[in-house]
Amino acid sequence: MIVLSVFLFLLPFGLAGQQVNASLEPEKILMGEHVTLTFDLEIPAEVTLQMPVFNEMINEKIEILDHGSTDTLSSEVEGFTRLSRKLRVTSWEEGFHAIAPVEFLLLQNGDTLLLESEPLLLEVEAFSVEEHTDLKDIKGILSAPITLAELKYYILGIVLLVILIWLAIRYWKRREKKPEPESIWEKPEIPAHIAAISSLEKLKAQKLWQQGKVKAYHIQLTDIVRRYLEKRFKITALEMTTAEIMQAMRNKAEMKENSDNLREMLTLADLVKFAKHEPSSTDNEISMDMAFEFVNNTRQNNGELTDKSKNTEEE
Repeated sequence: MIVLSVFLFLLPFGLAGQQVNASLEPEKILMGEHVTLTFDLEIPAEVTLQMPVFNEMINEKIEILDHGSTDTLSSEVEGFTRLSRKLRVTSWEEGFHAIAPVEFLLLQNGDTLLLESEPLLLEVEAFSVEEHTDLKDIKGILSAPITLAELKYYILGIVLLVILIWLAIRYWKRREKKPEPESIWEKPEIPAHIAAISSLEKLKAQKLWQQGKVKAYHIQLTDIVRRYLEKRFKITALEMTTAEIMQAMRNKAEMKENSDNLREMLTLADLVKFAKHEPSSTDNEISMDMAFEFVNNTRQNNGELTDKSKNTEEE
């Protein structure tokens, strides 16, 4: 510890023989190592000390890392106060670096006194690097633990990705069209009258007109009859009007006794479809009966069915 010289007149302050101590710990370092620069002084309790202002550098060779704070300590001398200031410094240049005297200003009853420290000397050594020796960092790399706050964005990203994948899978599953089962009308081995009677029975069981769905009832009823005409007589009945169907069927032998039933049933359906007629319950039941009667009266006989089956096998 080096004793600081005291300038000006000490007696007005009662500071005769007082000292300001300064020290470097350690006084010799390797480049980049830290040094504690300490200033200690004792002053009367009634005296005010104005600490010097330290910048980022002590000088062009020595850098201040931490300015610290002024601590007030107990003194062994009655009526005196001990003050201490510690700075953490370092240097990155090899050699001997002088620390110039530091000034401390004391104030008492309007008078001032300047205390100046003796200079200090810091010795800085370079790293010794032997040939064929790998260079290493001054200190090893420290691994910091990963916190939940650091992971939250990754977790959020994974959750969003999972949700997007789930939504995409759900979307494609809904978009995929399931193959519709083959219609009874498309199966060649099922005769037209069997397909028609089966469809009429299902329609009858639905009781649409009893639920007030009269229009839907007549549309489905005539649709079954039209499909029957297509499959049985090979005409495009689904695309024809009532008049066109009657024209196409006029020369069919089966129409001699069944033409009126077909015309009446199709005409009633047209009137209901275009809201020109409100059929009664009896009308609805008669249309179903006429459909069954027409199919049964115009169905293929067993001989025709047998010949058709033989032709299909030969093909």
